Amino acid sequence: MGIGKRIADASLATISALEKQLSGTLKPVAPPQDFVHDLGHRIQAGSRASLANHVANWHILALLIAGFITLAMLLAIVARALLGLSGKKRTA
Repeated sequence: MGIGKRIADASLATISALEKQLSGTLKPVAPPQDFVHDLGHRIQAGSRASLANHVANWHILALLIAGFITLAMLLAIVARALLGLSGKKRTA
């Protein structure tokens, strides 16, 4: 048996012993119902508010689109320049 297998077995034994010890100590706790309801309401309201914020920041979206278009044009110009420098003749 390799050393890695022995370490893994020892780790599993340690973890299972720890689980047995904690199983009697830890008890499940139910959260208050008003807390769960309030938290659910805030999560649902947060997603709608974030969507409204993204729509409200249309200028950021416009800048991103303009940046992508500029990048695409720059790549096209560089590609055309490299083709022109390579000296290959195009056939029509």
